[in-house]
Amino acid sequence: MSSAILLVNIGSPKCASRYEVAKFLLRYLNDRRVVSLPFLARTLLVNCIIVPFRLGKSVKRYRNFFAGSRLTLLHHARALEQNLNDRLPHGCKAFVAMQHSQPSLSGVLRKVREEGFDRVTLIPMFPQYAEATSGSIVAKFYQKISRWSVLPELLVVESFYSHPLYIRAVADTLQGYDLAGYDHVIFSYHSLPMTHIARVKGTPRCYSTACEATSRLVAERLQLNERRYSTAYQSCMSPHTWLAPFTNDVLAALAREGSKRVLLVSPGMAADCLETVYELAHESREFFLSHGGATLHVAPCLNSSSAWVEALIKIANA
Repeated sequence: MSSAILLVNIGSPKCASRYEVAKFLLRYLNDRRVVSLPFLARTLLVNCIIVPFRLGKSVKRYRNFFAGSRLTLLHHARALEQNLNDRLPHGCKAFVAMQHSQPSLSGVLRKVREEGFDRVTLIPMFPQYAEATSGSIVAKFYQKISRWSVLPELLVVESFYSHPLYIRAVADTLQGYDLAGYDHVIFSYHSLPMTHIARVKGTPRCYSTACEATSRLVAERLQLNERRYSTAYQSCMSPHTWLAPFTNDVLAALAREGSKRVLLVSPGMAADCLETVYELAHESREFFLSHGGATLHVAPCLNSSSAWVEALIKIANA
């Protein structure tokens, strides 16, 4: 049986121009699964308030990100695609796609249909399920593939936050760090509106429960005492209505308590991007130092590591 494996991420602007950043933000934030409001209210809020007022700050951050690193989200995706294809058995082929940028999910699905695979496996690149990420990707996937006249066998992996090989791959990203030399380790995940959390609270799709489970499992593998690590959330748009505790608040508290050396890990990000390379490694580092901390290191994401490739092969059941 021939099998296609689709690895889909949200995407990013292709450069830091105002036009490209605005185009990406408009596509992303107008997704009803990202901003969960009726069409008219969402359109007015996103197009007339959020994007116009946040564009300048977003452009500045992307300019700093692109200036400081050539290893973009797409670079990591292509490297992962190549490494995975080098390891997959005959008849299996990996494809990368982006939800809101290039290569588009629609375009990649056309290639998959043209090559006539018997099975298509979709893996959103978000270990912990969230409506705004995995949910949005899965919904678009079903919308596109439902138009095919002949449907292949379908497998959708909506989450893998506790998969043993994923946990091992995250732990392996810390191999180069002397954990005993840090006062604390923070597992930092992207925050979400509490309205998103409330809709799935107490169910297998609960985002905060999944994040806490990932942190605990990685910490257990690393033999970290529960007092030496925390789970926190970054990239919030509202301090009052988004999932907390926020990463910078935890950093400030640690600094006040005398912690000088902190290691940040991002298990919710499959690849390094603006949030890890700039927001955490630059902005949060400066924030921690300004509050009395001495050292803040940010561990790399899974990117295209061999342990991550091995995990994906098992997760895809290839």
